[in-house]
Amino acid sequence: MRSTLLWALLAVALAAGWQALTVHYNYGGDWSALFDTGAYTAVPPEIAVEGTYRFPSSQGYDGQYYHFVAHDPLLLRDTARYVDNPRLRWRRILLPALALMAVGGAGDRVDSAYGVVVLAFIFLGAWWLGVWSVRAGRHAAWALLFLAIPAVAVSLDRYTVDVALAALAVGFAVCGAEDRSWRMLVILALAPLARETGAILIAAYLLCAARRRDWRAVGLAAAAALPYAAWLLYLAGRTAPDQTVWASWVPFAGLLARTLHPIQHSTATRWLREAAVFEYLGVLAMWLAVVLAGILVWKRKQDLVAVAAALFAAVFVAFLGQAEAWSGIYSFGRTMSPLLIWLGLAGLSTRAPLYLAPAALMLPRILLQLEPQWKGIIRWF
Repeated sequence: MRSTLLWALLAVALAAGWQALTVHYNYGGDWSALFDTGAYTAVPPEIAVEGTYRFPSSQGYDGQYYHFVAHDPLLLRDTARYVDNPRLRWRRILLPALALMAVGGAGDRVDSAYGVVVLAFIFLGAWWLGVWSVRAGRHAAWALLFLAIPAVAVSLDRYTVDVALAALAVGFAVCGAEDRSWRMLVILALAPLARETGAILIAAYLLCAARRRDWRAVGLAAAAALPYAAWLLYLAGRTAPDQTVWASWVPFAGLLARTLHPIQHSTATRWLREAAVFEYLGVLAMWLAVVLAGILVWKRKQDLVAVAAALFAAVFVAFLGQAEAWSGIYSFGRTMSPLLIWLGLAGLSTRAPLYLAPAALMLPRILLQLEPQWKGIIRWF
């Protein structure tokens, strides 16, 4: 226990240290830059007065909208009109709501609390990964690999909410192995509130429970879905429907289309050419992840992690058809991180390194995206 806690704390220290360096040397000490708010984005007045860092000639990134959500999680003000897709953004309420709750509703301190909550999920995810590693006969230092998961790296860089589901995905595996019902109930209830893809945790747990005729566990999974269902009903009365067509009726149509179109942007510079190559490496990694998920569930049909990985591949990877969602690793890498996590956990427990490969193949593109930041840091030394 002490060893895993120490390595989890080190993961938090490394994450916070990186953020502190890049904020100090690249953003003039303004931590709000981590929300990646674009100059072309309209900002709610109560947030604009804070002097939020704006990136010139940019539309910004998803983190800017979760920043807005954190200031108005219950949609009590006119914040929704400043958000690109209110139904989608407010559906992922967990991290923004926890940030506001952490400061007792004090909006002037929610930005700092948001960063603390991100680090708290990094601690949880790294701690659970350390626990899993030790029980698999590995060193607790494997906890540090939580920082290399695409969802975690992108959340640190741009304050997206994906780090929350990444941590819960690891906790899901650990608590499933321990058979801790009350902890599992909490994880299952929170997962879809972190991101809708978290619903697969409930489905996987329910399926495994039904197979072994554990009706108490089936009831637990059903009860865990109630908070998310209630939240969806609340949003239905306060936001317009999400008109985005996310799914395709043809299995793997989205991934196949991306595979057949390897170049998604200009390749006029060396950096852009490297980015295109690394992006495509990530696309191939997703095919590998699908194959490995099938092999894993075929070998370990009753294993909760194997079932969760297979369901994720069969539902979300197979039927995600929206082209933009497959455009780059900052999109599909963080979206598909639960699958990468479960494969990695299986690799640790079975000592089969190939299961770690899909996540590893996405790391070069993420490191390339961070190149301007670490160069900006080095320039000052």
